Amino acid sequence: MSGKKRPHQGVVQAVLDQLGFGWYQVRIIVILGIAQATDTMEALIQAILGPTLRCEWRLDSDYVALLATMVFLGVCIGSPPLGYASDQLGRKSLAILCCLALTYMTWLCAITPTYTWLAALRFISGFYISGLLTAGNSMISEFLPETYQSTGQLLVCSFDSLIALYVTGVGFGCLVNNLSWRFFLVFTTPPLLLCAFGLWCCVHESPVLLAHWGRRIEAAQVLDAVARVNNRIPKQPNQESGIPAEPYSFVGRLHGIDESEKSESSLGGLLQILRLFVTDYAASTTLLIGINFIWGMIMYGGTTLLPVELPSAPRTCLQDVSTGIPHQPESDGNNTRRVSENEDCCVPLLKEGYISLLSSMLGSILNFPVALGLIVSIGRRWTINVCFLLTAIVLFIE
Repeated sequence: MSGKKRPHQGVVQAVLDQLGFGWYQVRIIVILGIAQATDTMEALIQAILGPTLRCEWRLDSDYVALLATMVFLGVCIGSPPLGYASDQLGRKSLAILCCLALTYMTWLCAITPTYTWLAALRFISGFYISGLLTAGNSMISEFLPETYQSTGQLLVCSFDSLIALYVTGVGFGCLVNNLSWRFFLVFTTPPLLLCAFGLWCCVHESPVLLAHWGRRIEAAQVLDAVARVNNRIPKQPNQESGIPAEPYSFVGRLHGIDESEKSESSLGGLLQILRLFVTDYAASTTLLIGINFIWGMIMYGGTTLLPVELPSAPRTCLQDVSTGIPHQPESDGNNTRRVSENEDCCVPLLKEGYISLLSSMLGSILNFPVALGLIVSIGRRWTINVCFLLTAIVLFIE
C-alpha cells in the first residue's frame, strides 16, 4: 500500500499511528483480552457444567445442550443493541458494567434452585457477554496503531487459551477437592473482577469515540496519557535552547476533526454499513459474514465442547449404547418402564475429560505463532483457507 492516509482515517487515529505501539497498548491487550475471552469462558463453563448437571438434576441431553444454546442466543440478540449503547454510553463504561453484571449473573447461577432459573440466567449472561465483546473489540481497535491491528488482535485471541486453562484448572481443582459445581461457578469470576478493576484504574475512554462526541479536550488528554506511558512525548516545536521545555500536550491541537467523523457513530453510520450488504460489496460482505458465523458460532463453539464429549473413557449415553449396555425394564407398581438413559449411564466429568480438555487448550496456545507466521508468509485469505482445511481434517480424524 502507498504511504497516503486512508480517506476516512481520523485525526486521532493518525496521532495514535505516530505514537506507535507501546506499553499502553500492552495494557489494553492484557485487560481487554480477558474481557474478550468471556465467550470462551462461558463455553468451557458449559462444557464442564453440563455432565455434572445431567447427573445431579437428571437432565436429558437436549436440556443440557439448551443451556449452551441460551448463552449464544443471548450473545446474538444482545450484540446490536449493546453495540449501539457502546457508541452512546462509551466503551469503557459499558465494558465495566457488563463485567460486573456478568459476575453477578454467575453468582446467581451458583445459587439457582431450578433448571428454568439457570437457563434464564445463562441467557442474560450471554446478553452481557455481547456487550463485553462489542465494546472491548471496538476499544482495542481504537487504541492500536493501524499497522499493528492484526498482530494486536491475534495477541488478544491468545487470552482465550489462558482463560481456558484457568477455567479448566478451577474445574479440576473442584473435582479433586470434592467441591460442587456451585463453587466452580463462583471461582470462575475473579478474572471478570480483575478486568473490571483494570478498566476502572488503568484504561481511558476511547479517544476516537471522544472525538466523535466532539469532546476534543478529553480526547487530547487521553492521547497525552498514551504518549507518556509509551514514552513517546513529542518535542515542542521551535523550542529555544536554554529555556526549560514545557510538557507537550495535544490539547488544542486536534483541529482537523470534521463533521463526517462525528457522524460515523450515529444511525447514519449504521445505514452506511447496511449499504455493504446491498450495493457496494454485497457478495463479499455476505460471504465474509457467513465465514465468520461458521467459524465463530459452529466450529469454535463446537470444538470447545468436543474435548469433554470425546474423553478417553466412554461417558455419554450414546457411547454406552454403542458398547452394548442394555436398558433394563423397571417395574413401578402397575406400570413397567425402561430405565432412563440418564440413570443408566450417567457419569460426571472425570479426570479423563479434564486431561482431554487441557490438551486441547495447551494446543491452542501455539495458535498465535502459527497464525502470525502464516499471515506474514501467505496472507490473511490463504491463512483462513488453510486453517479451515486443517480443522476439517483433524475433526474428520477424530
